[in-house]
Amino acid sequence: MKVYGVIGWKNSGKTSLMERLVTEITARGFSVSTVKHVHHAVDLDQPGKDTFRHRQAGAREVVLASKDRFALMVEHRGPEPDLAAILSRLSPVDLVLVEGYKRDRHQKIEVWRVETGQNLIQPGDPLIRAVATDAPGQALGVPVLDLNDTAAIADFILAETGLSTPRFDTVAIVDWSATNGPSPAKPSPDAIWIGTATEQGETAQYFRTRADAESHLSTLIATEQAAGRRLLIGFDFPMGYPTGFAARLTGQADPRAIWRWLADHITDDGNRNNRFAVADAINARFGIGPFWGRPASLHPPLPHLPDRKTIDYPALGLPERRVAETHVSRAQPVWKLFTTGSVGSQALMGLPMIYRLSQRPGVTVWPFDPPAATTLAPVMLAEVYPSLLAPLVAQTPGIKDAAQVTLLARALLRLSRSGGLTELLTPPAIPAIAEEGWILGAGHAAALVAAARSGKVAAKGITP
Repeated sequence: MKVYGVIGWKNSGKTSLMERLVTEITARGFSVSTVKHVHHAVDLDQPGKDTFRHRQAGAREVVLASKDRFALMVEHRGPEPDLAAILSRLSPVDLVLVEGYKRDRHQKIEVWRVETGQNLIQPGDPLIRAVATDAPGQALGVPVLDLNDTAAIADFILAETGLSTPRFDTVAIVDWSATNGPSPAKPSPDAIWIGTATEQGETAQYFRTRADAESHLSTLIATEQAAGRRLLIGFDFPMGYPTGFAARLTGQADPRAIWRWLADHITDDGNRNNRFAVADAINARFGIGPFWGRPASLHPPLPHLPDRKTIDYPALGLPERRVAETHVSRAQPVWKLFTTGSVGSQALMGLPMIYRLSQRPGVTVWPFDPPAATTLAPVMLAEVYPSLLAPLVAQTPGIKDAAQVTLLARALLRLSRSGGLTELLTPPAIPAIAEEGWILGAGHAAALVAAARSGKVAAKGITP
């Protein structure tokens, strides 16, 4: 059972909100129970009634049963029972809403109204995940919700507890490229392809330059937001680096700091870019490594960037692979910049775009943003690995890149519609993921393949 608290001072509106939340959440098909804590003595029985006489005679528990309901009354002596003991007596349900117990260690939402004359509890309790208030304009370190918007508060609680089923109207999957120079005018492999799936159908689109692809994605975000449609965009390059790299490069153990740093240092003019020079400069700061791989004909020479893997990562103090890459056997390390599977170059050229897109209103990045934010936001960006569909892609005619982005977009849209996306959006409880990120769908290849089966892939080339 999931447990979520509703707390606040007396007369703040807790009970009214509880009542509305139960109505709202049960109407969505979830089973809900409630617990209310009171500070004064309480007795639901009445002297003279048969059940009262049973209790007076010494019965420890008394059940009053009828055709409509039954009530269990338990005689208790000694210290007040804790919340865990009370919850253990409840029958299983999807969600238990707890009114009160504000000092207990469960996630809560605080109900606060100015007219109570009380200060907010939230600043002193990190388990208060949001504040529901009728006073607009509050600047807090947690989401501030409209106390009268029951549906939005229910959305937040269901997202926080993992009970909500993320649904997207549009899914776009990006097969990125770090190529130096525009791709051929004729749609071809090893270039940028974007597969898009909606209820109306699927397409795979070809782009010659990264700038054209980013412009397309920016327009797609604006169009879907304006239409009130939710959008998931998956990118086939790492969105984080192995633990420790961010802090040593930027001074902050935050992947966003790397995105911002690369956006400031990477140049990309018509696909002509400086990624190898940037990697060489980073390696120089670290002494030797962590990046490796470059063309033999590269000029001018880059003394700090070896053409093959010669780095001793334990001595460097950095992992060679992210945790996600140890769970996806074919995934290449992010330090690799050249030859087949050089996702390191794709990341160097893609993360500046992630930084720019993430600055747009309503855009979140999974799994770095809080679950409630990503579940409810109009647009979610995520890392994907299209090769999870390799067996199915191999059976699909045409250009592999076009097939895999379209098939993965189809699979994720169908899982979203069927309620199967929640499990994929719940990464393992591994602390490193907060810095390194995770691959959406890792460990769920069979589910993705099953969701992608049937239907035809339609590809068209866009050559601006």
